[in-house]
Amino acid sequence: MTVPVIRRILTTLMRKIDSVILGLLLLTLSGCRLKRPDDVLSPKKMEQILYDYHLAQAVSLQLPREEKYITDAYISWVYDKNGITKEEFDHSLIWYTRYPKELARIYKRLSNRIDDEYKSVSKSLAQIEKKSVAIQSGDSVNLWYLDRTALLNTSVFMNKLTYRVNKDTTFHKGDTICLNLYGTFVSIDSGVPQYSYISLSAYYGDSVSTADTILDTNGQVCLRLTLDSKSDFSSISGSINYMDSTDNRGSMLVLSDMELMRYHRIGVADTLKKDLKASPAEL
Repeated sequence: MTVPVIRRILTTLMRKIDSVILGLLLLTLSGCRLKRPDDVLSPKKMEQILYDYHLAQAVSLQLPREEKYITDAYISWVYDKNGITKEEFDHSLIWYTRYPKELARIYKRLSNRIDDEYKSVSKSLAQIEKKSVAIQSGDSVNLWYLDRTALLNTSVFMNKLTYRVNKDTTFHKGDTICLNLYGTFVSIDSGVPQYSYISLSAYYGDSVSTADTILDTNGQVCLRLTLDSKSDFSSISGSINYMDSTDNRGSMLVLSDMELMRYHRIGVADTLKKDLKASPAEL
């Protein structure tokens, strides 16, 4: 996801919550607080489910028209993640709508939570947008074809980014390949352990060589490997996998300045010295 898309998702989420709160406030004069039945989800549980539900809707609104069919899968993920059925959610939501004061309290907490997250994420995105675009030289080419900025979280739809570049005539045996990126962890709970597994691989028929690393703090990542000078390779691929230990939807990983550089053997030492921003993890 690009930075503008991330901002639109967060803005849409805030507007949805605010509009619900306004509607509930108009109904609270007739509401009264009663004992919650045992088969109705607790306010804390409803808050988390409604957060996931509205976030899934906000994300689905950003999908291109040909991918709108995925919307139902996003909503199904909400139920699976929270260990409930659609029927259980609907039953509880009906009860809360009968007592708007109870539901208004939940949405007020949601509004405060999303506002805090928006401020935190917006600060990180602002820093990302200020980063300059790397300048490519003659013997170095950036093969990265995806957005240079992306957002990953624990959703099964957004916890992994993969890339693949097939061989073409511009590759030479002995070329050096470097995956560069900057990772920023964002979470409303600083005690949540977060990490990302990042890999870069070159495939040669029935064999493969890989450089990989674990990112667990904010910082630069540079993976490097050199193509075999004797064997023909078929493709370069890899992935960035985001995880935390609690499946916390309030935590995420912002990736920026992503590039996949290819350096020819001639002049590679001087080019690497100029272009690389951190010491690489070399195979």
